[in-house]
Amino acid sequence: MQCPDSGHVSWSRSAGGAAIRLAALGLLLTTAAAHAQPDPFSRGFDAVPVKPTAAQSSGIALEGATAEAVGSYRGALLLDFNWRILSLKLGDEKLGDLLPYRLDAHLLFSYQLLERLELGVDLPVTLIQGDNFSLLGDALNAPDFPGAAGVSGTTLGDIRLLPRVNLLNPNRFPVGLAVVTEVRLPTGSAQSFTGERGVVFAPRLAVDWKVGPLPVRVLGNAGVLLRPAAQYLNLRVDDELTLGAGGIVDLPDIGRLREVKGVAEMHLRTPLVRPFNFDQSDSLKTPWELLVGARAKVWGNWGVELDVGRGLNVTTGYGREALRVMLAVRYDTSGLDSDGDGVPDTLDRCPTQPEDKDDFEDYDGCPDPDNDGDGIADGDDACPSVKGTVETKGCPVEPDKDTDGDGIIDKLDKCPDVPGLKDFDGCPDTDMDEIPDGEDDCPDVAGPPENNGCPYDAPPYVVVESDRIRIKGNILFETNSAIIQKQSYPLLDEVAAVLAKNPTLGPVQIEGHTDNKGSRSLNLDLSKRRAKSVLDYLAGKKIDRKRLTSQGFGFDRPIDTNDTALGRAKNRRVDFKLVKSEIESGPKETIVPNGQPPPPGTQPLPGLGGPPATDAGTPATPAPATAPKPQAAPDAGTPAGKK
Repeated sequence: MQCPDSGHVSWSRSAGGAAIRLAALGLLLTTAAAHAQPDPFSRGFDAVPVKPTAAQSSGIALEGATAEAVGSYRGALLLDFNWRILSLKLGDEKLGDLLPYRLDAHLLFSYQLLERLELGVDLPVTLIQGDNFSLLGDALNAPDFPGAAGVSGTTLGDIRLLPRVNLLNPNRFPVGLAVVTEVRLPTGSAQSFTGERGVVFAPRLAVDWKVGPLPVRVLGNAGVLLRPAAQYLNLRVDDELTLGAGGIVDLPDIGRLREVKGVAEMHLRTPLVRPFNFDQSDSLKTPWELLVGARAKVWGNWGVELDVGRGLNVTTGYGREALRVMLAVRYDTSGLDSDGDGVPDTLDRCPTQPEDKDDFEDYDGCPDPDNDGDGIADGDDACPSVKGTVETKGCPVEPDKDTDGDGIIDKLDKCPDVPGLKDFDGCPDTDMDEIPDGEDDCPDVAGPPENNGCPYDAPPYVVVESDRIRIKGNILFETNSAIIQKQSYPLLDEVAAVLAKNPTLGPVQIEGHTDNKGSRSLNLDLSKRRAKSVLDYLAGKKIDRKRLTSQGFGFDRPIDTNDTALGRAKNRRVDFKLVKSEIESGPKETIVPNGQPPPPGTQPLPGLGGPPATDAGTPATPAPATAPKPQAAPDAGTPAGKK
């Protein structure tokens, strides 16, 4: 659109007579000196150069780069009214408008043929056009002046072919990019200013940017318009540089109006030779035009659009209407959602398959039956967003995790919670008899495989020393718990038997110890609770609680290094200290099983195996040996249960 007095031809009188001259007419390039001068009365250019676009997801006259779904299309009937198109001046005085108004109808259609190719066409017809060219003859007092011939009120315009190649779709890339190669066929009337005298080629580049999370698109166009040179009197038009910028903003629905959008555009046209030349003689050759409008769907895919605009130049010039109004009725399938998943086909990568709406890439419109791609369907996957294995029900296995710290990672460790040996796939062999504890009937005492890991003649499990009761075995607890494992009950039963048969033994302080894994407060609390659990167990075996006390020391009293799995296992233990005992000196006394000879230098306590004691100082006669002397069991006062 243009300001008043747009696109004028002007003339002045000199002393010698009348001279017709062109005064500062704007947008298109003045014919270059090297060009042949056209007939000054030939006309041959369209007086309304800025045309509406046929493409989907575009502006009013600006092209976008958003590719629609293949097979989508848009049709529109658009009425374009322009007021005060060309005017006539005598010097600085305006005499009137040669083309006071014009109403065009555009039949627009576009079709998305391929993912990157959209084809468009514009079939224009001028329905009404004002004719005031007699004004020129009257001003010159020459009614038959050749340039004063009138124009047709109704005529066909130049058909436009509008193929668009989408290079980058802004729905998938930060910025969209497209190339439009417009071709105008000379089907209009050159004499009536509705068409050119030859084929016009108007390629342009379109940029389309979606502004982050905002409901705004910014459009930009830059191109050239290559045309046959034309002239009317001293107004010459030629090749042009065309520029445009604008934006589309999504607005809230209003009643029955859906997909409401506001549009604003600015268009600039300047000669391709000597562009943007703003000196006095050429200041009218770079016109600006502003268009604003709104569009919405009113019923199904039917929509309406209303646009208005005008030229912004204060001075007159070709291509700057005083007022422009466009009204369109459209049928647009670009918002279709074929699969009904809420994702428009234009954004839907799988337009015939509904999205499964599981908060995983729901924006792309494609179902994702296996979000993490681990081959396990989401319905059967305990960890649907993280890759895993069938064995772990779709959850990942931490490949380098070693829970028990034995140097064997969990996925290779058959006993991941208990320190073990590599030869036994991470399972322990407490008694070091080369039989893993899980297969050893006597895991705390070494024995041959043919006897299932048990010795033929087992050594004593409980040894009473001057200051302690030493146990040859492990008291095991549940992980991070004070619950005693059932396999430790027999060992504690023997400790209870020693105390029951020797009521003068004690008091006994039960001491709990841990390794250094975890905080000091956690370990101190755990050791206290474990010692208390042992005390409660012995009390449950009819041992007087007055003979028993319990204390936890956490990791403050290690008996081995805490830098290795074996050292930490030794430090996790329960000790039985004799706070006050009648055994104050002399040889150690050992509790032995029935029929087992006491080791040299020891004496059995009354009532627990071996012959009864005789006179003081006289050792009991040992029972005959019935089996080879057993290999001494290692001192294993270490609970194998890991914290």
